[in-house]
Amino acid sequence: MVSGAIPSTILIADDHQLFNDGLRTLLTFEGSPFQVVGQVYRGDDVILGIHQLQPDVVLLDINMPHRNGIDVARQIVRDYPTVRVVIISMYNYQKFVDELKEIGVAGYLLKSASQQELISCLQSVITGGRYFDIKLNGKAAALHQEDEFVKRFKLSPRELEIIVLMREGLSAPEIARQLFISEETVKTHRKNIYYKLDINNLAELIRFANEHGL
Repeated sequence: MVSGAIPSTILIADDHQLFNDGLRTLLTFEGSPFQVVGQVYRGDDVILGIHQLQPDVVLLDINMPHRNGIDVARQIVRDYPTVRVVIISMYNYQKFVDELKEIGVAGYLLKSASQQELISCLQSVITGGRYFDIKLNGKAAALHQEDEFVKRFKLSPRELEIIVLMREGLSAPEIARQLFISEETVKTHRKNIYYKLDINNLAELIRFANEHGL
């Protein structure tokens, strides 16, 4: 057993079964103080899982089908205040981190985290602390404040958000869900971005984002 660890129950909520199962494997090593009591794959199944299984901690992805993780986290914090919510996501995106901190989640881990980081996070939140991945850099949010960058390329904060999400591989429907806007609005922004930057395709956009640290 991990030294000083408190036995705790975990509900895993991630729509990718391979990753969901991988988390379960990481948490069920010999002597582990963690018990995975359930796995769900859709956002609208998380609350039911909490009601039925009463876990100590929910490991929750942001990008979930049927209901996104931010909305789910908000309801958990409101309706189940004793359940600790840890976001585990691919998004190193300050807008999400700030919103989730304000909601009151206990932690935020990137999916690139190691097993030891995951264990350290769980140990911290189970004992009442908060844990936010040290690799979270806030770069996207900071760019919104760089007036010279915005003036130079005439990009709006919303367009910068969409560039970051496109660079991370999200499709137009996925971006729409994350930003709570329509898919047509995303496509309009994308068209305007290409026009303003004088580029023609996603590869050129990714090159631009890499060159400018987006």
